Amino acid sequence: MDFKQLEAFVAVVDYNSFSEAARRLYLTQPTISAHIHTLEAELNSRLIVRTTKKLSITDRGYQLYDYAVRMLHMREHVIEEFTGASKKIIELGASTIPSAYLLPELLSAFGRELPDVYFHAWQSDSAGAIQRVLDGSVDLALAGQKTADENCCFLPFCQDTLVLATPVNSRYLAMDPEQVSFRDFLEEPFILRENGSGTKKEMDLFLEKIGVPSSGLNVVARMNDPEAIKKSIVNGLGISILSSYSVKDLEKTRQILLFPLKESGQKRTFYIVYHKNRILKGYVKQFIRFVEGYYKDV
Repeated sequence: MDFKQLEAFVAVVDYNSFSEAARRLYLTQPTISAHIHTLEAELNSRLIVRTTKKLSITDRGYQLYDYAVRMLHMREHVIEEFTGASKKIIELGASTIPSAYLLPELLSAFGRELPDVYFHAWQSDSAGAIQRVLDGSVDLALAGQKTADENCCFLPFCQDTLVLATPVNSRYLAMDPEQVSFRDFLEEPFILRENGSGTKKEMDLFLEKIGVPSSGLNVVARMNDPEAIKKSIVNGLGISILSSYSVKDLEKTRQILLFPLKESGQKRTFYIVYHKNRILKGYVKQFIRFVEGYYKDV
């Protein structure tokens, strides 16, 4: 077993693709396949099941992935410490909304302050971003929810509101946002996010607060990708509860209509997440302080 084999395996898991892993590592696909085959033979375990239609990771594969990520990070740390040629790289996890709608502005602004810091950003849902902090594969994460895990520190840095997004048609145009309530939409077709997302968790809390069970909604689709949900709304499939940050652009171009959730009475919080037992480098701490202060006057 060597580091190149582990790098290949981690890349295949991260990108869920042999071809994309090869492209990212500047290797050929047969080389990636050979690395995986060698690992499986040495460990006497099936790590990846690949068919013509899909790729799936076995339980033993996920177990090796956790070890491999830690080993690769340890190697990088040793090289940096002993060669003195360390680069200022921040490994950053981000849930969907921060990744798509907050990070571009944040990284651009921070780059003007510290132009020699580079970022490796990994997008997932909130649960996945927090898990990356816990397993040590990122320095920190920006997530739309917090957990009770005592190993994580959660610093609030930005607030958002949930809104009800609908297609632009005569039915919804006739509704007055100031006069309608969420209960007026209970019979409408709903499109929901997956369970790992912070938006879904906040929506569940909202429904619980107003005494409406999720089973009482007319759910026509569940989707992992918020962009797919937005396009489905634009095309008239249904309505959905979404982050206001994620739909500002479509509202401005009048592709969707937004209705406030007046019954909610609360804002959604985004958090900086880091492992309390991990020693953070100085420029990582500087980025955390920058993010904490960026939205204070907004």
